[in-house]
Amino acid sequence: MENYRSKKEFANGGGYQKLTHYLRRDFNYMVNSKKTYRLCRENGLLLPKMKKRKKPRSKRCVNRIICKPHQMWELDLKYGFIHGENRFFYILAIIDVYMRLIVNYYIGLRCTGKDLVFTLNNAIKKYRIFNKDQLVIRSDNGTQMTSNVFIKNANKFGEDKLLHELIPPATPNKNAHIEAFNSILEIEFLQPRYFMTYGQAYLETAEFMEFYNTGRIHGSLKYRTPMEVFESFKKGEDLNIPEIKV
Repeated sequence: MENYRSKKEFANGGGYQKLTHYLRRDFNYMVNSKKTYRLCRENGLLLPKMKKRKKPRSKRCVNRIICKPHQMWELDLKYGFIHGENRFFYILAIIDVYMRLIVNYYIGLRCTGKDLVFTLNNAIKKYRIFNKDQLVIRSDNGTQMTSNVFIKNANKFGEDKLLHELIPPATPNKNAHIEAFNSILEIEFLQPRYFMTYGQAYLETAEFMEFYNTGRIHGSLKYRTPMEVFESFKKGEDLNIPEIKV
């Protein structure tokens, strides 16, 4: 065993269980792993135990009542397909639950945790979100939403801390408003179109986002557009929208 540990390949690799198999393979020693462990311990040949790194985690979502804008934003990813280039592209959207307003979005051939941080941070700056707004960010357990870069920055946006919530697995109803938007995106935008280039997909996606916010009326908003509701909110008018349980 000392011969193995003296080699560079085994200086930091090859625990006692693997050494047992090496001894059987290379020297035909019939030894069990318990004895290998004892001999390694007595001769100071055990490797130090690897400490598990604790990954930062966001909180699980709780039931809430939303009664005004900027209390909760939901976010999610949607895939589109570029037929002319035979590849997919990403659409990341962030929706205000109360106003149904897309506060910001991202379009790209790839989408990382850094892209999510950048998109969310710009939305917070644009709408001047502060701690008094008590904004909650809610998402599913996608790779970008659970990435270290996003979770570490999720509570550092703007001037004060925000709360990021993860919905439990297989519960899209907890993220219902962005899921409903993705359904609209699929049925009203992606299905009727045939993209030949990424440039075309990007341009038409941006145009649809503008239409959704400023031209598409919602029954839940008393047949107003999200932007009309937002303008009324800025004027301090009664929005006449029932509270939402999420």
